[in-house]
Amino acid sequence: MTSNFRWGFWRASSPVCALLVLSFACTEPQHADRSKPSPAPAFDARIELSDSLPKPGDDIVVTARLVGAQVASATARLLYDTTGVELVREEALADGATRVMNPVAGALRVAAMAASGLPDGRFYAWRFTVKRGDAVRSFRLTIEEAHTISRADAAASLSRKP
Repeated sequence: MTSNFRWGFWRASSPVCALLVLSFACTEPQHADRSKPSPAPAFDARIELSDSLPKPGDDIVVTARLVGAQVASATARLLYDTTGVELVREEALADGATRVMNPVAGALRVAAMAASGLPDGRFYAWRFTVKRGDAVRSFRLTIEEAHTISRADAAASLSRKP
């Protein structure tokens, strides 16, 4: 009777022991660690004016500059008050980048690209004639898309959102 008791005890407890051993034996993580992509460096889009206090009749150069990340391509809109400033022309930037502009009243849709990045961050430049001095405060630059030379989405890391 004693031998049957021992054999019955081990037979009944062996599945429990096997599960216990298996649960401690498997030490691999339950989930795969995924490497996180490196974030795109932060950058800022700025508007620079050749004269911040122009008088009516003055010409000013408005430059859009992307500071921070080395941007290779971008699209944007420059919004302005047509009653206060008038677009004269695009300003040539001798940096080898390709630029295109689609002007409509009060807005300029622009794109620029350079395989090795936009040198010194100058994205675009325009010449405007001032009709009202206070109208220079109406310029608004909105970056729609921007990509670094490593193809990272730089627009996601804009330090200021419109």
